[in-house]
Amino acid sequence: MTSTRKLRLGAVAAALALLMTACGRDDETADSSSSDNETAETVAPGDTTDTGGDEEAAPAAFITPEDDCDAYDATKGIEGGTIKIGTVRPESGPYSIYDNVTKGLDAYVKAVNADGGVKAGDGTTYQLELVKADDAYDPARTPGEVQRLVEQEGIFAMVGQIGTSNNLAVRQYMNDACVPSIGLATGSTEWGNANEFPWFIGGLPSYATELHAYLEYLKTEMPAAKIALLYQDDDFGKAYQATLKKDIEGTDMELVDEQSFNPLTETSPESKVAQLSGSGADVFIVGIGGAPCPAALRAMPGTWTPATYVSITCSGKTAMSLAVGKDEGLYSVQATLDPGTPADQQNPKIQDFFTRGAAQGLTESDLQGGITAAGWGFGSLFVRALELTPVVDRATIMNTLYSMDGENYGLMLDEAQSTTDGDTDPWVLEDLRVVRRTAGSWEEVKPLISYDGQSNDFAG
Repeated sequence: MTSTRKLRLGAVAAALALLMTACGRDDETADSSSSDNETAETVAPGDTTDTGGDEEAAPAAFITPEDDCDAYDATKGIEGGTIKIGTVRPESGPYSIYDNVTKGLDAYVKAVNADGGVKAGDGTTYQLELVKADDAYDPARTPGEVQRLVEQEGIFAMVGQIGTSNNLAVRQYMNDACVPSIGLATGSTEWGNANEFPWFIGGLPSYATELHAYLEYLKTEMPAAKIALLYQDDDFGKAYQATLKKDIEGTDMELVDEQSFNPLTETSPESKVAQLSGSGADVFIVGIGGAPCPAALRAMPGTWTPATYVSITCSGKTAMSLAVGKDEGLYSVQATLDPGTPADQQNPKIQDFFTRGAAQGLTESDLQGGITAAGWGFGSLFVRALELTPVVDRATIMNTLYSMDGENYGLMLDEAQSTTDGDTDPWVLEDLRVVRRTAGSWEEVKPLISYDGQSNDFAG
């Protein structure tokens, strides 16, 4: 499988580009709102009604189901012009704050449907249906929920599924079943292993790239930094740990102490923060997510004032409000506009998010909180893939995602681009800016830098 797929990589981008040109697709790369209001006759998959799309078969590409799948159902979950997608999230449990991601995804799906559906690259307009499940952020519960969505609900694809360990728990199952998992709500470096697991594609920047961007900033601002690390004791947190140790090797920076936090067995990181505060560190990296992230900030003693970095997953206004004033001066990175920052709120993309999101029941707190915006972005990625794919089936939509060229969708920063190339570069978000929390907003301290094609190199 590996050697076969690699032989196909060279021509995928060119082949898809030629086919899309033949289809006469619009080159607009903004969010799907540019085409949501376009109408086309809604037909069932396989109907030969002329809708203006090119009926040429999709080219061979990164995934060829005849070679890669024992059992393949190309259009499962597509019926009567409706595409059924699924997602698993922590509706309950200590990480239920992340259910707001799914709230944003759900609002996006409803907004697309309210605007008439999404006109796919095959010329057909589709409505979307979202089916949700709850695993309480417990990876032991994830397989049963995912299996139900795939085998009983008959979803076409998973979109915006939350959690690193949760996605890892079903990666082999989804890969064997040849069912797409798109826009994963996790930046684990594991999603860089696309050659072995091609049916998964992340929706966040790699945690390795995220931390690398901040450490590059530190190398200029604090070249002799003494660093304390609090990391989540799973693949999420260990990505920060591995990247940190790799990136500071050969520099004057030093990791003076590190503590792990297990989200399934520990209720609070307070004792770990207390220990780290006595390390003499002048930089504190918080590699944990959910409610424990702002809890770690609240636990910092007033006598310890290091330059503190929080994961991109903890940087939204909702999480920052839980820090109860301890958010001032924090550092993070961004690949997208922040709906809680006044300067970004004037951007047309955020204005569109506010308008369409409010129409689907999102409150002002939801809209500005940052977490629902992430779900909106995962939905935007799926819809953009539909708009670009020349054939709406499981393998072709994945091949489209693995061969994007300079796309800008959802709430991405205006100057950012999304470019992918199979297992050589499977990351959709690699353009990042470093920001600092000031008076309740994020301010840019290092302009956008593209790490296109480098994310896998940063993993420790």
